[in-house]
Amino acid sequence: MDQLQQVWEISQECDENWNNWRSIHLTKLQTQSMESKTQDMFRKLHVLQRDLKNKDWEIVNFSRMKIEQFMQIIPVITDLRNPAMRDRHWRQIYEELERSFDHTSADFTLEKIISLKMDHYAGSICEISGAASKELSIEQGLEGIKKTWEEIFLDITPYKEEGLFRLRGTGDLFQTLDDSQMILSTIRASCFVKAFEREVDQWEQQLSHMLDVIEMILTVQRNWIYLENIFQGKDISDQLPNECKEFAGISDNWKTIMGRFHKNKNALQGTRHPGLLENLSNMSAKLEEILKALDVYLENKRQIFPRFYFLSNDDMLEILGQSQNPEAMQPHMKKCFDNIKSLQLDKRLNKQKANGMYSSDGEFIAFSRPVQLDIPVESWLCDIEKNMQSTLKAYLNDCLVDMRKITGSRDKWVKEWPGQLIITASQIKWTSDVTRSLIINKEREDKSSLNSLKKKQVSMLQSYSEMIHADLPKLLRLKVVALVTVEVHARDVIDKLAKTGCSDVDAFEWFCQLRLYWEKDKAEVYDCIIRQTNTQFKYGYEYLGNSGRLVITPLTDRCYMSLTTALHLHRGGSPKGPANTGKTETVKDLGKSLGMFVIVVNCSEGLDYKSMGRMFSGLAQTGAWGCFNEFHRINTEVLSVVAQQILSILSALSAGKSLFQFEGQKIRLLPSCGIFITMNPGYAGHTELPDNLKSMFRPISMVVPDSTLIAEILLFGEGFSNCKLMAKKVFTLYSLAVQQLSQQDHYDFGLRALTSLLRYAGKKRRLSPSIVDEEILLMAMKDMNIAKLTSADLPLFNGIIQDLFPAVDTPVIEYGK
Repeated sequence: MDQLQQVWEISQECDENWNNWRSIHLTKLQTQSMESKTQDMFRKLHVLQRDLKNKDWEIVNFSRMKIEQFMQIIPVITDLRNPAMRDRHWRQIYEELERSFDHTSADFTLEKIISLKMDHYAGSICEISGAASKELSIEQGLEGIKKTWEEIFLDITPYKEEGLFRLRGTGDLFQTLDDSQMILSTIRASCFVKAFEREVDQWEQQLSHMLDVIEMILTVQRNWIYLENIFQGKDISDQLPNECKEFAGISDNWKTIMGRFHKNKNALQGTRHPGLLENLSNMSAKLEEILKALDVYLENKRQIFPRFYFLSNDDMLEILGQSQNPEAMQPHMKKCFDNIKSLQLDKRLNKQKANGMYSSDGEFIAFSRPVQLDIPVESWLCDIEKNMQSTLKAYLNDCLVDMRKITGSRDKWVKEWPGQLIITASQIKWTSDVTRSLIINKEREDKSSLNSLKKKQVSMLQSYSEMIHADLPKLLRLKVVALVTVEVHARDVIDKLAKTGCSDVDAFEWFCQLRLYWEKDKAEVYDCIIRQTNTQFKYGYEYLGNSGRLVITPLTDRCYMSLTTALHLHRGGSPKGPANTGKTETVKDLGKSLGMFVIVVNCSEGLDYKSMGRMFSGLAQTGAWGCFNEFHRINTEVLSVVAQQILSILSALSAGKSLFQFEGQKIRLLPSCGIFITMNPGYAGHTELPDNLKSMFRPISMVVPDSTLIAEILLFGEGFSNCKLMAKKVFTLYSLAVQQLSQQDHYDFGLRALTSLLRYAGKKRRLSPSIVDEEILLMAMKDMNIAKLTSADLPLFNGIIQDLFPAVDTPVIEYGK
């Protein structure tokens, strides 16, 4: 009886629940409560049914059927109550049920749902509700994009004068744009996108349009700012009147556009202005045309004064923009000439003229005639170049005349004349003296003439050494040290000729030397001619100032010979070898010996064929030399074009042309131009040059230079005595340091470090003239190295120094005083 009562109680509870739920509207049905109560009734009934399995009571089956109907309808109610359900989803349910009803009406209760037999369509309704949930995430994504772009504003800031604005800091904007486009592409890939296709298309178009507009604004802004600075200068405005007028129209348009952006800074709304993109595109195209016209204008100026090829467009525009102001050219002089740092300007009588030139080291040379500067800058720069060359040529003649009058010491002569001219005059005198001695030797069949010449050379070097010992002004010291460096080599050549018993001017020992002659040319005018082996060159008369000379070793001599022969054969030169072997310095020093303007270019992957072409065009038209360091770093595809550019120059040189076709233009060609490349085969990014490029350059292997000889001559130039022994000690110290000390990244015991040490020792010697040479050198060695040594290496280094200078104590200097 208890069990029967329990069944009826469950049936009653079921009826009560039904009566409670039947009239509740869908939106107010508590599905969780309904589910828990239904589960509870089902559990109780299930237990009772198990106990009453032998009794066939209709009430049990009837109650079970009612509870199961509840259990089936609850998931349907959950799906129908899904907040993601929209009208389109209800229309899908109408179609599925093939019936129409109003889900928003007050009578859409549980009873109505059951009467519509929705539990029979539970699977379809579940699918529709699931799709609604997926579509909701798409809807929220689109809503998020909308909110984001409502709050994104362009950073429009004032620019220069009032009423002008510019767009600044677009990094965050582009990042947000990328994020939004990424979200849209994810939505586009979803299979639930159909309902939002139109909105997604709209957003994609808007964002794409905004990206195009902002990129175009940045392009126009960049070109406009660049050109605005240029057209502010009256000179360029006068010379490009049409472009200036065109630019003024673009400026007004740009001002209007940016003013509109300043008023409405919202990125999405501001970029939607009708016709904005087309307007910006037209402006950009016009600015590009103005830039092309500007390039043509600059090219014309470069062809008048080809050294402008070695300046950037910005530097050129800065110069041309102030064409009437020669002072504006002063900072750029060093880029156009080897060592003219500035000009001495004379502004009297409202007519500007240049009276002379200053080098970086402060040396002044007055022009043989003043250069008028009241003409276009490119024209007076041509006059400066011609005047520089004619002045140096005239001064060299006077310097030689003055030198021939000297019978004793040359000290006064050295002080009176510029450094470049005394070195060149000394080499001309040395060549004529050796030639005369060789002729006398041949006539008399003895070596006495060369030996007496060597004594004279040693005596002269001794007088220079005494000069160095004195307290000289900086400029004079630079002059004497450079002169000594060249004269020491001259002494060594005389010594070598004497030892080999040379007595013929055509003997190879003499024929292979770089010899300078002062003789008449074809026009019966005296000129400086340089000969080596079967090659011949005219001196370039480029003003070099006092930039120092390279110590000439047997390796340098061989390199000179290969390079001059390469030039003679209308080829390029290609010194190859490890770092610190003097590849570039040798090319530069040969240029100094020949009075040439040498431009050094450090090559990298970033160089393109256009910039290389501009450089080659400049070299061809100026007759200068170009030395391209680490040439193999240039990308292979660029090298293939560069090969053609170099070939056209070398072919024109071989054909003896004065005009030739280069990069679609007919340009001048001066026969003195030279192209040299240096390469370090051990460099990590080393790539082999194409064969067609290799064939244009004469290779020279640069091995380890004679550091002891270099050290000896440097010590002599710094005023030390007993240089041979001390040079050996310095070289031994650095050789043993490399072998015995640990390997550290900051250690450098190469040739550069060795020369720095010797220069420092010379400076120290001048500061402490009372201290003996060995002690000075010992101090310099310690000062330059001890601070960088590790604690483990310090005892080893001190041990090497003690072995090299066993009886020498390091003097103590009070630096504070």
